[in-house]
Amino acid sequence: MQLNIYLISHPIIKFLSDSIIYSQDNSITKNKYSHHIGLLLIYEIMRKWTRIRNIYIKKLSYIQELSLLNSNQRYYIFTNLSQTYQIVTEIESLLPNIQIIHAEYNKHISYPSNMIFSDFQKKNIKIIILERILYQDYIVKLIQELNINKKIPLDQINIACISCYKPILDIIGKAYPELNIYTTKITIQMQNIT
Repeated sequence: MQLNIYLISHPIIKFLSDSIIYSQDNSITKNKYSHHIGLLLIYEIMRKWTRIRNIYIKKLSYIQELSLLNSNQRYYIFTNLSQTYQIVTEIESLLPNIQIIHAEYNKHISYPSNMIFSDFQKKNIKIIILERILYQDYIVKLIQELNINKKIPLDQINIACISCYKPILDIIGKAYPELNIYTTKITIQMQNIT
């Protein structure tokens, strides 16, 4: 099985991602575009995961319809907030069952160690690993930590990034070919993208 890469190619997303990756504009514009593209990337992943239940309440003269999210379903975004803060602002306010977890990637991956999931929770957890630009292989260590040590199935983990390098995709593909990656651009060679 090979790596599932979803190259999001909507014209607005292409414009935003190119403006972030290649533009030398001021940081205010980049931050604004990063915020928008972050919402669109998360939306793209969440629309496949989120299930709504419709409840119909019969009133005296009409039927009221309510749409509810599964309250048992939990979503986690693992990201280095120092690099992706602009991308994830407002996401928690839009989705009530989502939690953003700051993960630092130095020589060792660090995130809150008190995250212990019960077997029931593991079935109802969806994880997004969010990066601005995917260019280092520490992501493999984080996936290994979540999959092997925390026992989170790989079909419940997705990676989202604005741009990624093909060599890193090759590394991830060899280690975890069944993962899904959502991105707007794949770059063949390493270049100076800020």
